[in-house]
Amino acid sequence: MSVLIWISVFVIFLYTMGFAFSLWKKKNKVGAIAVTFLAFSALVLPYFSYFQI
Repeated sequence: MSVLIWISVFVIFLYTMGFAFSLWKKKNKVGAIAVTFLAFSALVLPYFSYFQI
């Protein structure tokens, strides 16, 4: 079950990073940085909330 959760989290991370990349290409640098921070937060938070004992 944990593998399925990590795969889902990683797919969401990739999708969000793609959105950040498109924002960067449209010269919205602040938005791209904010979305990148959000993507990395979404990647790290499941570790602390679900998997850490």
